[in-house]
Amino acid sequence: LQPTIGARFPFIVFRSRSSMSQLERTTATYDGIAYMYMSLLLYPLVAGWALYALKNYVYTSWYSWFISNLANCVYTFGFIALCPQLYINYRLKSVAHLPWKVFMYKIFNTFVDDVFAFLIDMPWKHRLMTLRDDVVFMVFLFQAYIYRVDKSRTNEFGYSYNADDCDDNKLEEISS
Repeated sequence: LQPTIGARFPFIVFRSRSSMSQLERTTATYDGIAYMYMSLLLYPLVAGWALYALKNYVYTSWYSWFISNLANCVYTFGFIALCPQLYINYRLKSVAHLPWKVFMYKIFNTFVDDVFAFLIDMPWKHRLMTLRDDVVFMVFLFQAYIYRVDKSRTNEFGYSYNADDCDDNKLEEISS
């Protein structure tokens, strides 16, 4: 679903699947598959860890146990939210659908998170959870190296590089 600004309340309108192109529907399907499998794998681990921590660690109160495990849930959800992009890249064998502006934002965000996590005094759990972004980022860099750019796919501006190559070939044929 792609939200757009609407004229009436609630001011956000979601596009339905029927108005999406075939590639967008495929991408949305892959996104759902990745999210489902990551959720089925990681949420039981978080629940198991919560029970393990309750039995084997000492907490000052139920409230501290609850807050600690709520933080674990948030960290896990953040990791699950990062991973579908990697699965989409793998299934489409391309990274062309990720704009370079977004990629540069991810680089900057990852760098700033790491710097502040290790310079500012904070719990070790949070410091380690900043490394999950690095793992996903390194896998994405590896995918960007392997898949390069699929020039037949349109980018965020609706521009396809192969269309220009075809037009140039036609021009060469016409001029000969």
